Amino acid sequence: MAFNQHGKNRVPASLWQKRRGQRVLPIVAWAAMFGWVCGWVAVLAEDTHKLEPLKVSDNGRFLVTASGKPFFWLGDTCWHMFGKSVHEDQDNQPSVELYFANRAKKGFTVIQSVLVREPIGGSSRNAYGFEPFIDDDWSRPLVRPGKNDDYWDHIDWCILAAKRHGLRLAILPMWLQSIPPGHPMETHPEVAYRYGHFLGKRYGRESHIIWVLGGDAYEKGRNVDHPSRLALVRALAEGIAEGTVGTDRFDGKADWSVVLMTFHPPGGNRSSGEWLHNEPWLDFNMIQTTTRFRFQNWKTVTADYQRQPPKPTLDAEVAYEDSLSLNRQEPQDRRIRPWDVRRAAYWSVFAGGFGFTYGHRSFIGWIRKGETYRYGAYIPWYESLDAPGAFQVVHLRRLMESRPFLTRIPDQSLLADDLGDGDDHLQATRDAQGRYAMVYSPMGRAFTVKAHSLIGPSRRAWWFDPRTGQATPIEGDFSGDELHFTPPTQGEEQDWVLVIDAATENFPPPGSISN
Repeated sequence: MAFNQHGKNRVPASLWQKRRGQRVLPIVAWAAMFGWVCGWVAVLAEDTHKLEPLKVSDNGRFLVTASGKPFFWLGDTCWHMFGKSVHEDQDNQPSVELYFANRAKKGFTVIQSVLVREPIGGSSRNAYGFEPFIDDDWSRPLVRPGKNDDYWDHIDWCILAAKRHGLRLAILPMWLQSIPPGHPMETHPEVAYRYGHFLGKRYGRESHIIWVLGGDAYEKGRNVDHPSRLALVRALAEGIAEGTVGTDRFDGKADWSVVLMTFHPPGGNRSSGEWLHNEPWLDFNMIQTTTRFRFQNWKTVTADYQRQPPKPTLDAEVAYEDSLSLNRQEPQDRRIRPWDVRRAAYWSVFAGGFGFTYGHRSFIGWIRKGETYRYGAYIPWYESLDAPGAFQVVHLRRLMESRPFLTRIPDQSLLADDLGDGDDHLQATRDAQGRYAMVYSPMGRAFTVKAHSLIGPSRRAWWFDPRTGQATPIEGDFSGDELHFTPPTQGEEQDWVLVIDAATENFPPPGSISN
């Protein structure tokens, strides 16, 4: 059973049942004081903080709401949040409510997490000690009647809390990499179907949920290039879709229009599009570049952008802030900087991505007080909420939303210069109708813009600072066909965005929204 999620009914931490012998108020008193709703279906149905469902835009390049409003995916990564968080303050961590509130206030729009986490160094039990399944049988989720007495109750709480804060959840049912060869879901896909059906029935009507299948299946025989693994993933997808609408056929004829789905691929510049682009359930592609200092994620986005039919794409795992590099050939005595995060974000979006997912090493394993985790994680998650990169990636969202959104295209032909293949790589994007253009220079390198495709002759130009989100007008005449620009500063961590506008459009300063 789940909890009433309206803020006025939030239970004080001092009243929560503790796992070790703390006295608890009688159930009748709980009901009288806080209006418990009997049944998770009722709880989900009665919540009033409904978000519009998302769908793919008509041109196949972006996501929009059901009413057609452009949606910029600004994700945050906390893979182990569902399994390790709590919904009241405890000695080793505060309530996950703090996390949702912080991300919503900053301007994030999506949270990525795994329902059943990979049990590295432990079990799949959650922070309350509950296992998700009966005898580890994925076709039989362990659900008990009552309040906060099974694994799925905390999932319910988190799903409603995220919605109350206006956040969407990109949910992985499991980490595909952690499902070993020969697992019952692989040898008997109906097991995966039943698990998916449970999820669809329980959560499928929640319009803020995006389903992410897969999960970093990098070992040989664990990805969907293996037929039995592809069958597993297809069965899981079908179960979710049929559970959502209340059918139970498992005949390969699911109604995919009722769900929004993608696939998390293995790392190393890989995209779901390599194996699954034509799958009917795959609505958009997802890329994992992997955390490292040297990367070229614009190439993977460009490859996805060229696939037919068009599907949206984004880099959803790259350059986790404050992480060690996962490439052992790179230095292991330094960490990913905000500049590395910004390069990943602007390169991928300007190359054609419809959004970007940020990550911080403390959130990947949901580090609690006294814990450490792989690749340099040791700071508790609640002490990493305000890392510099978490503020700076929001400036990218504001920049994209300050110009016509659904007509934006990547266009490297805007640049007359050597684009570069390293840290100083230049990446350009523009409006298909020529109303604006943007160029990202990650090291402040000078460049020349070929402006033939831009509306003229009267134009305005700005320098947009990815570190602060501030835009500064550039003085000069920008009516020519070739325009030379030198950013205000040069060198590592001195990245700038040039924005050129047709003067006739009267756009607001980059990064701000007109009334």
